[in-house]
Amino acid sequence: MALTVVPSFSVSGVWKRTQFPVSTESQKPRQKKEFPILEKQNWLIHLHYIRKDYEACKAVIKEQLQETQGLCEYAIYVQALIFRLEGNIQESLELFQTCAVLSPQSADNLKQVARSLFLLGKHKAAIEVYNEAAKLNQKDW
Repeated sequence: MALTVVPSFSVSGVWKRTQFPVSTESQKPRQKKEFPILEKQNWLIHLHYIRKDYEACKAVIKEQLQETQGLCEYAIYVQALIFRLEGNIQESLELFQTCAVLSPQSADNLKQVARSLFLLGKHKAAIEVYNEAAKLNQKDW
């Protein structure tokens, strides 16, 4: 154990030095634990998307999905939105379905699945999925 000298103020108004034992373990630099953060670039994906810079957005999404082995829900969700904007409705449907699998309690994902089904002309299937979404979050309707 090492000693640390700390100046302190006494009741009589005089400064004095006090020694406290300090563990040498606390003085060693600690290694940070590395935890995988699946959504660490969501802010950048969102920024490119709202600026309608879809090519840059798709590049960041591709990188994010490679890093997370395809488990970043937000990246998949935005990629599906971009596909839909580009007219690739079937691809967007498949990606929204992936989001629904990754987050089964999300009514928003189901609503996007239903919207894609509707755009594909599968109206009965869209209504069924909208009904499922309504059951998940009744306060949202």
